[in-house]
Amino acid sequence: MEEKKWNAGSIGLTFAGSFLGAGYVSGQELWQFFGSFGGGGLLGVLAAMALLAVFGLALMYIISRTGIAEMDAVLVPWERLAWLRKLSSALQLILLFGVIAIMYAGGGALLEQLFSLPTWLGRTLMAVLVTLVALRGLRGAVGAFSLIVPVIVALTLLFGGMALARYGVSLPAFGAAEGSNPLMRSAAFGAVTFAFYNFFGSVGILAPLGEAASSKRAARRGVLLGTALLLLIAYSVLLAVMAVPETADAELPMLALAYGLSRPLGYVYGILLLLCMYGSALSMTVAITTYASARSERVEKRRGWFILALGALGYAASSVGFGDLISVVYPVFGYCSSVFIVCLLVHAAQTRKKEYKFFENSGTKEEEISS
Repeated sequence: MEEKKWNAGSIGLTFAGSFLGAGYVSGQELWQFFGSFGGGGLLGVLAAMALLAVFGLALMYIISRTGIAEMDAVLVPWERLAWLRKLSSALQLILLFGVIAIMYAGGGALLEQLFSLPTWLGRTLMAVLVTLVALRGLRGAVGAFSLIVPVIVALTLLFGGMALARYGVSLPAFGAAEGSNPLMRSAAFGAVTFAFYNFFGSVGILAPLGEAASSKRAARRGVLLGTALLLLIAYSVLLAVMAVPETADAELPMLALAYGLSRPLGYVYGILLLLCMYGSALSMTVAITTYASARSERVEKRRGWFILALGALGYAASSVGFGDLISVVYPVFGYCSSVFIVCLLVHAAQTRKKEYKFFENSGTKEEEISS
């Protein structure tokens, strides 16, 4: 763990950046989980962000009070349930590695679309750039997000505002829409599933970040800042796509919307999506490396070689399709991760209970001494 301590701003940008994948900013993920449910989906976004804030605050609380920052131990506090810890680690590592491969594949396809580069070359560039920054560990990830996330926020708000200025605001009715994904039949279900799988996949990068926070207050403020940025981007994207509903049928709705405004804007938004893909792949790489280093002295000593091998494996697996991850794998992981998110909340409650008992016992002893 790096010696540098991070303030609320850095924590907030990294918190937001760990969720801002290409699916999020492109509108595909947000549309499936929220937009397709009409007006109820807009309320679902608010509920999902509130859940992310609660989960994030619970995580930071546990780390600040116990010093535990390993993702399996944070999620499952009971040492006797070693099998459950192993299961949580296995599911997280599979999800993290899958996202790395998907982001490499998506980056290669997008670079081909934007600049006519061969797909293999685009995938290679993504893998190399992610690996180089990941070699700097958490410091490199926080530095990258501090640069990338403000650009993502600014450009997303700009494009959303331009779309609304041209096409007007079109708020859908609050009806009983069933959504576009058969795995999610209501906005409430979409909100809970969205919060579960997103947070579950980000614990690996958020836990060491919480340990490196400059103070407990900085950690709390960082979580709230990051959640506010995510909410701002989500509404900007959803309102823009709702204004031009035919773009929802595209694999990358916001990219289609940007091209509809003007071709140069389409290129700019395409680069924005590349930044999101890059940020996702980077956070997943750092999370896997941090976990493996904490579990293996051999990996810690050969950290650089491990990151290089991880980048090579992710590149080799990057032929996996982007759409399947969002429509099938994400909801499934949302269901599976619900058990571990509940365990996280129980862990926070247990930690708070122990803290209260400690202060009560301390007060009793002081009274006995004074008497």
